[in-house]
Amino acid sequence: MSPEANDAGRGIRDQISRYSGAFAAVIGMIALAILIGGYILSQERLSLPGWVPVVGHSKFVLKAEFQSGDALTPGQGQAVTIAGAKIGEIGAVELRNGVALVTMEITPRYASHIYRNATLLMRPRTQLKDETIQITPGEAKAGKIHSGYTFSLAQTAPDEDFEQFLAALDAETRTYLQELIAGAGIALKGNGRALSADFIRFDPLTRDLAKINSELHLRHVNIERSIHNFQLLLNAIGSKDKQLTEGIQASNKVFTVFSRQQTAVEDTLRTLPGALEKTNRGLSALAKAANVMGPALGKLQGFAKSYGPSQEALRELAKNTTPVIKNEIAPFTREVLPVLQQVTPATKSFNKALPELSSSFAVINELLNELAYNPGSKQAGFLFFADWAAHDFNSALGNADANGPMGRTLLYFNCELPGILEGLVQINPNAKVILGLLKPPTKQECTERHIPTGGVG
Repeated sequence: MSPEANDAGRGIRDQISRYSGAFAAVIGMIALAILIGGYILSQERLSLPGWVPVVGHSKFVLKAEFQSGDALTPGQGQAVTIAGAKIGEIGAVELRNGVALVTMEITPRYASHIYRNATLLMRPRTQLKDETIQITPGEAKAGKIHSGYTFSLAQTAPDEDFEQFLAALDAETRTYLQELIAGAGIALKGNGRALSADFIRFDPLTRDLAKINSELHLRHVNIERSIHNFQLLLNAIGSKDKQLTEGIQASNKVFTVFSRQQTAVEDTLRTLPGALEKTNRGLSALAKAANVMGPALGKLQGFAKSYGPSQEALRELAKNTTPVIKNEIAPFTREVLPVLQQVTPATKSFNKALPELSSSFAVINELLNELAYNPGSKQAGFLFFADWAAHDFNSALGNADANGPMGRTLLYFNCELPGILEGLVQINPNAKVILGLLKPPTKQECTERHIPTGGVG
């Protein structure tokens, strides 16, 4: 029997055992080829569909219409990015209705951050037109997108080439632009340091502008804080509307009681000038008495020295008068009490006003507490701004004469007022003094200047 016949009679296991070295080499070459092929395919960005077990990946498909799909080549790994981070690749480019329809394959975990009002811009990564699509995600209130969603042409912008910009200009404008650029090159040639020095001269202006912006920002913060504090005050007052209503009603009742005493107040005011004149005379006499009182008090020093012994004698007098006060004056007070009770009805009107007046002062006290509240060292309260308001008020009343401070006031009169003012003088004689000080235009002055006057008078 020949050797070939013997080999044919053996099984596969016997053949592998006999040629084990060669078989192992073949298996090793197959494994090496698989590894090399897998590496090459991974470098070629091979992406298997999601239904492929283990190595398959699902993709979130987005589509967008661009005016031009120039330099977009599917399969070259051109990226789709958000804020510079790659979230997918360009899958296909096709023509539809005269515009380029670009299909993008997005990693699913990034698709949840893209909304319906997103914008897409085509931008080159290099000078060789290696294009990418940059996505601005948009806002969540616009709603999320689904796989296969298409962004309209209004939400996209292609890459603008400078040559296209030049081609949009007419020949004369292109010539002027070329001459301008050439002239700028000639002017700046060798003058880099001079141009730098010119820019450096703007540093002081830049610093001053920065200071101005800082102060404006601080002023804006203060105004915002004032408005916020004012809002807090209004909210606090709004929450106390019932108390304010009670306070106003109580004040109304108090003023009603006061108004009933108008006649007495008028009589008091009518007699007040004479009383003030007499008080002035008395103060003048008191000044003369004060001039004499100094020497007199000096002469009373001897009396003051003897005042101590007199107080000791007064103590004995107090001991002796105590029984009189206890046994005589106290019974007299009890007898006078019924007489005093008869005065009570005269004070009932005032007693009715006291509770309401107390409520009014309680509300006023709470309002003053709100105004005096200090939020802390980093936030000014209302008293801080009240000081500034007082300062501004003092500035407005900066003028003064012998009668006191005067506010800055400017009154305007027209030629329709003389007739009205003449009637006012006839009704109220005191107005004549005020009009004499203000000196409004008369009918004669208006007539001489051919200015029409009112029909009154």
